Amino acid sequence: MTFASSRLRLRVLAGGAAPGALLAAALIGAPLAAQAQAKATGAAQASASIEEIVVTARKREERLRDIPTAATALGADQLREIGGVATAQSLLTNVPGVNFANTSNPVTSEVSIRGSGTSRATTAESGVGLFRDGAFIGGGTVLGRTFTDLDLFDANRVEILRGVQGGLNGRNAEGGSVNVVSARPTHQYEGFAMGDVANNDHYEGQLVVNLPIDDHWAMRFGADFMDQSKGFYYLPLLDRYADQQYKQFLRWQLNFNQGPFTANLLIEHGAEELPGLVYQVNTFPSATYPSGFHQDRFSLPWNSTSEAKMRMDNYEFTTNTDFSLGSFVTTTMYRDRSGQNAYDRDASSLQYAQSLVAAGKVAAAAIPTVLGADYGLGGNQLDHAKIFYQDVHFTGQKVGDFTWLVGAEYYLLRDLPQSVLAKTPTAASPSIGTNDVGRERFESYAAYGSVGYDFTPKFNVSGDLRVTHDSEDFSTQRVDFGTGLPAANGVAFDITGSQRDTRTSYTVTAGYKPIADWLLYAKVGTAFRPGGFNTSLGDVRQPTPVPTSYNSETLTAYEVGFKGNVLSNVYLTADVYDNEFDNLIIQGNNGCFVGSPICPVQQTAFAFNAGPASLWGVEFESTSHFDILGGPLQLTLSGSRQGGKIGGTIYNGRRQPQQPDWTATLDAYYTHPITEAVTGFFNFKGNGRWGGVQEVAQIPLLDDYTDFDARIGVDWGRYEVALHAENVFNTTYVVFGAPTATNNVVRYNFPRTYGLQLRYSW
Repeated sequence: MTFASSRLRLRVLAGGAAPGALLAAALIGAPLAAQAQAKATGAAQASASIEEIVVTARKREERLRDIPTAATALGADQLREIGGVATAQSLLTNVPGVNFANTSNPVTSEVSIRGSGTSRATTAESGVGLFRDGAFIGGGTVLGRTFTDLDLFDANRVEILRGVQGGLNGRNAEGGSVNVVSARPTHQYEGFAMGDVANNDHYEGQLVVNLPIDDHWAMRFGADFMDQSKGFYYLPLLDRYADQQYKQFLRWQLNFNQGPFTANLLIEHGAEELPGLVYQVNTFPSATYPSGFHQDRFSLPWNSTSEAKMRMDNYEFTTNTDFSLGSFVTTTMYRDRSGQNAYDRDASSLQYAQSLVAAGKVAAAAIPTVLGADYGLGGNQLDHAKIFYQDVHFTGQKVGDFTWLVGAEYYLLRDLPQSVLAKTPTAASPSIGTNDVGRERFESYAAYGSVGYDFTPKFNVSGDLRVTHDSEDFSTQRVDFGTGLPAANGVAFDITGSQRDTRTSYTVTAGYKPIADWLLYAKVGTAFRPGGFNTSLGDVRQPTPVPTSYNSETLTAYEVGFKGNVLSNVYLTADVYDNEFDNLIIQGNNGCFVGSPICPVQQTAFAFNAGPASLWGVEFESTSHFDILGGPLQLTLSGSRQGGKIGGTIYNGRRQPQQPDWTATLDAYYTHPITEAVTGFFNFKGNGRWGGVQEVAQIPLLDDYTDFDARIGVDWGRYEVALHAENVFNTTYVVFGAPTATNNVVRYNFPRTYGLQLRYSW
């Protein structure tokens, strides 16, 4: 939420204290802040009124406070206040009930809301509806469960609906949906230029120019270029950093507006290198390594590169035509997206093995084996997804006490996934490796509608209904990476299959307003996440076979909630939910690991059905505004408590992986006049999580953490200068661990980054 006269945004989940104390402080702190504000002047009190934010997440313009579901909207001002350079992780981790699973790298990361969709580095689709300007963008094995940085460039707002949205938003919208709305051309000459210089030789520049052509036509041009030649994780054998980065984004829009008709064409191109997969191997004492060994966290002995890359061309055409009966809206999108995730499967090299021998870390009898091992085991996930999306819907004008909406949707995914497993050729095995080459065609048709009726001025009931038909055809073949011919022993890894599924999803919601600024609601709804096929069936030595396919996951959800002003300048949302899953899709692995005596390579992750599950949670979010020391402060506090168990026979009683027990966020934005022309500002935001398990095996536990970002600067006229720091306190925590009897493979978060930004707006 925002306040009309405040430039402060605060979205803070508790940081540093125990979760219970943090949530209590958040609940108590907002009213105390409101009491302080009540003592302010009349002008300050007037400035504390909540701004009426309008969103379109339910395919009609509505005030955020009137939507009978848990929802958060991040506007253009808030995006600017955190620096204007946004990633999915930096934005969404500050929303209650949201967990951003970045256990590998950004291209295989995953957005999870209320425990939905925790499949990470697999072919399973997201359990959250991912939308860009109203178009569904999910699907594909790499980059298919998150937003790209290009999606978030020059965004006007980000709308997050928590809770089941299957009636309107369709497949995947189990935990909720996220819609990123790009800034559109306006009929004003305006824009901005931004430069950022940061540690690790990071340089970035953004330029956005809005050009009115005449009374009907306008253009908007945007560019974002970044280069970072260094990082934290160095690969000395390759003389490069695993987390070096670059980006090249270009966007052009043309908007036409005449009377009741509006059309917008968007064309954009993006190429980006993101931080690659890095991990540290810690080997326990054994017969081979009597004293064990620990790899250096920041200097990795890899001889195969670590790279994560994205390339995308996106075309989007939208229209809106107003009639006396309502509005007819069309959204057409074509998205051509390629992703790459390259890594070193054995996390080692011959040079490193020789250094262990020289240091006396290897038992004498084991030296020939250690030095004779194959250290040329590289891996590379590749994905080329082409997505076409079409939506048409008619939103009727309210007739008396009746509202309605009807629409239809078409989605087509053509995906070409590959999984390369490289090795060193020998006389006995001359192959340089294998390549699992896949082909997927996923086609979906849907029709949907929504009706609502005001039984009284205070009581409303609405219902959404959607019928979806999905059709998937998939095949993959393991071939020799060098010759392209069928690989030896590859038949067991060849897959051909089809799935057909028709699903009906609904949502029924009742809302009651006991007073003007309060809304009480209750809802029940259903949604589903489609099944699919695992593109890589792993290694011939694996102890756990990878299943070829998995079935659709279904959900029935129940929720009650409250939203409204508990005081004139304190806005609160709170909800309780229960999610009942069937055929829960989660991630497993094939049992391989670096240092394994059976299968000594990086594990292969796969998706499978774990059975039924019952997940529940409690969430709150409060936004308050008050004056302190002569300047306005806006503070947003949120938190959640989550729990539940998996049922069935195999995993009965186990906790859902990647679902923290507690989450909390904090976001504060404070401004203070320095002179008549200069204003100082300070933004401090953080998020934390506590409890939970990483895998369905219930080990390891999720690492508890609190992480804070800060930004401080001055604004004078058209200019803004700011210092910023991410992970201000340089907190270290584990984002992924793979403990075994012989070693532990660990991935950590990134250390502190910091820099200087200069922005000019007109």
